[in-house]
Amino acid sequence: MSTQPSVTGGRWTWRATRCVLARRVRVIVIAAAALHLSAPLSAQEVRTVRGRVTDAESGRPIASAEVLANDGVLGRARTGEDGSWELRVPGMVMVRVRVRHPGHAFREFVVDGRRSGSAPYTTLLRPLAIPLDAVVVTAARREQRLADAVVETELIGPQTLARHGGSDVAAVLTERSGMQIDGGVPAGAGVQMRGFDSRRVLVLLDGQPMVGRVNGNFDLSRIPTAMVERIEVVKGPQSTLYGSEALGGVVNIITRRATEPGWETGLASSAGTQGRRDLSGNALWRRGAIGATVDGGLRRQALAPGVAGTNDTYANRWNGSGSVRWQRDARLQVDASALVISEAQRYRTGQLYHFADNDQWGGRGSAQMALGTGRLTTTVHISAFDHLSRASTLSRPGSDSGARDAQRLVQGDLLYNVAQGRTQFDAGVQLRRESITADRLSTVSPRILSVEPFAQVTLTAGALKLTPGVRVTMSDQWGNFIAPRLAAMWRPKDALAVRASVGRGFRAPDFKELYLDFVNTAAGYAVRGNADLRPESSTSAALGVEWTGTRVWVRSGLFRNDYRMFIEAREPDARGTYTYENIARGRTSGVELESGVVLRGWQVDGSYDYLRARDLRGGGALLGRPTHTARGSVTALLPLAVRANVSLLYTGRTPVDRDALGAVSRLRDGWTRVDARISRPLPLGIEWSAGVTNLLDKRLLEAWPGFTGRRIVASVTWRQGSPGR
Repeated sequence: MSTQPSVTGGRWTWRATRCVLARRVRVIVIAAAALHLSAPLSAQEVRTVRGRVTDAESGRPIASAEVLANDGVLGRARTGEDGSWELRVPGMVMVRVRVRHPGHAFREFVVDGRRSGSAPYTTLLRPLAIPLDAVVVTAARREQRLADAVVETELIGPQTLARHGGSDVAAVLTERSGMQIDGGVPAGAGVQMRGFDSRRVLVLLDGQPMVGRVNGNFDLSRIPTAMVERIEVVKGPQSTLYGSEALGGVVNIITRRATEPGWETGLASSAGTQGRRDLSGNALWRRGAIGATVDGGLRRQALAPGVAGTNDTYANRWNGSGSVRWQRDARLQVDASALVISEAQRYRTGQLYHFADNDQWGGRGSAQMALGTGRLTTTVHISAFDHLSRASTLSRPGSDSGARDAQRLVQGDLLYNVAQGRTQFDAGVQLRRESITADRLSTVSPRILSVEPFAQVTLTAGALKLTPGVRVTMSDQWGNFIAPRLAAMWRPKDALAVRASVGRGFRAPDFKELYLDFVNTAAGYAVRGNADLRPESSTSAALGVEWTGTRVWVRSGLFRNDYRMFIEAREPDARGTYTYENIARGRTSGVELESGVVLRGWQVDGSYDYLRARDLRGGGALLGRPTHTARGSVTALLPLAVRANVSLLYTGRTPVDRDALGAVSRLRDGWTRVDARISRPLPLGIEWSAGVTNLLDKRLLEAWPGFTGRRIVASVTWRQGSPGR
């Protein structure tokens, strides 16, 4: 006869009764634990628990890591410069603690509230190949995780900036995949992106555009990395969200902000060959609802940005910036910031010295507030640039007279972001007023007014995100332009993402192209602007696949850009007068391959880019665009906490000149540059580093923008603070 318990005749056997009792006991235990954890801390014994967070690969302390007790319900803290933290938790209970930091895999462990006074908890965080949990803002004009960005976004974070050691943004970007330095006369180091020159790449500072282009080129070497928290790069047309100039992509430079309670301060000094002398300092402070940041620095070098060689050149700069943030709570935040940069440059062409005095300044104020289930952001931004250009046969300018221009931009933005279930809606309107006061213009103090509403919606269905969007730009000078875009991302696994997009971009004609009135009597020619110019436009498509593991990442992409109506100077008429017309059209297409691995204190990454850039009007290759480029980098943690980095940049043969029939007549040979850098932390928050650019002192027969031979620099930084306290 079977002895197994059963239910018969509507009567419970012993096994059924035991199961019911066990379930009831579990319910009672869980309910008691929930009541205990939810009781006010004042009614419980409170214990202090301490710990320290370090990098699992390097052994270095990790500052500003977030420590959450029961997802922040029972408390939260930030690690200090030495990686230490402390929490006050209820005694006699077990608390789940999560430690997380951008660029590292998070760790969880259980804390015993009875362990007050015991040895601190030690947490090792493992570096990630790509920090998918890091927060970015450029791809959608709102905060989101890097993993959720529907369009491909590259994040250059604090660790990468420190490892590179470059003194300015241009030096950092020209070592990234798909970018090339874009310089030459007049002096200035911009970047090409996917075959588009600096005039077609939009530069933002904290999400707002900056004026200051000279002959269409924005000099990114003006912006020092000492004031930069991170750089976000979005490739491909972004005119749907950002308007004019974003045909090739967007570079958003994010400055430091005091986001955590406590204070932090630092100093850095560098010296090297070719007259390199840098000094910078900054301080961050926050208490309660108020936070403030101050940055300042001096930079000197016997080089002119974007100009090849060191023949009688220099660039001397100073900069200052500050910000204030008042955050009452999660529903209301007010920000204000200001920036000032002043520089003096000299470079030489033949027997003539050229001098440029540039003053850049700007201010920004914004307010964010909760509105219903969404967030409303209002921003007012002012950007200004004053430029004085002089020339002389002497090494010093003979007087203060020269060609002057003063550029001004006043912009107001209204942005509303709201999420409804799995649908995200982002919409806004931008009001913009640009003006210029300059010599050689046919109109006195011309100005351009524009109104630009835009909207996009992100629809989520399982692993698929679909983002259609559109922008309508209405200008009082050149008319209207519609910039639609459709982007999609499929992420079937956390590590795998497939992205695709198609859209239009545009660049509005600038003041010179519209209103220039210049006569060179001695040379017998003149240049006139054309007030009837229309915006340049492009239609672009891109497809990318990315796999991101905890230690290895691989990324590949295809792109194609068809541009038309590009503005160029037409051949002179019978009187020798040049003018501008919408006559150029062409195509850029290519392949980008990148990969990297992080393993036991080593980080290895590399990339290869193939670019085909064609002038469809003339049938030849576009000048100044190399077909093949490659990059590689190895970073290693050596004994005695020394970190070493070696990087290699290869630039292939590049067309640089045409014959009378428009065919390429001259190519610049390919070349390879090797850079190296070492650093070591010292006591008292000090770090020492030394680096060599162009280690092999490669020499070129043909000039390359910014190419200046071997450069050596040594730096010392000091940082102290108590963030999160």
